[in-house]
Parts: sequence; C-alpha cells; structure tokens
Amino acid sequence: MGIEPTDFTPSAGVERELVSGEEIRRRVQAMIDDHPALRDCGKKVIAPMPKPTASESLTGCNWTMHYLGQFPGCEPIIDEIVALVQHEANIAGPATGVRP
Repeated sequence: MGIEPTDFTPSAGVERELVSGEEIRRRVQAMIDDHPALRDCGKKVIAPMPKPTASESLTGCNWTMHYLGQFPGCEPIIDEIVALVQHEANIAGPATGVRP
C-alpha cells in the first residue's frame, strides 16, 4: 500500500479560460450544432445560458447549465458537451468599470 496524499483536488493543474456566460453558451451551442446525433434528434437543441454556482465544484468549474427534461434522449450527449466546455472555461467575474 502506498501513502495517499491528503490534499488531493481533482482540479489540480487545470487552467480554465475566464470568459463571459454568453461565450460559454456559444461554445456549447456550436458543439451541439456540430454533433450529428443532435442534428438528427428531431428537436432543435438550444443551449441555455450557464448559471454560476454558489462556489466552485470539486472539479473547479464555477457554472452549470439547466436543461434537464427538455431534450429526452439527447441529454447524455449534451452532458458530455457541457462537461468538455466546463473543463475549458469558467465564467469571469463581473466587469469592473462603468459603461457609458
């Protein structure tokens, strides 16, 4: 038996790009539109806006998408797409500065 580290975190070493929620939605939508099984599922799959989570998950991601029940039969594929984008990007914090 080896000695297990006690401070293991699954997100160790994962660097995520900070982008807007709209950019995350666009990335998920592009992957949905490119997936052959989702093009043929009989229903137009539209990615919702990501929702920030109260805190980072164990994976280090700070957002989720709520679409369950809207796309029966297609949800496992959508789950995979969302997981891929969650591994790449986090929602950036609110912009600083005042808009004109």
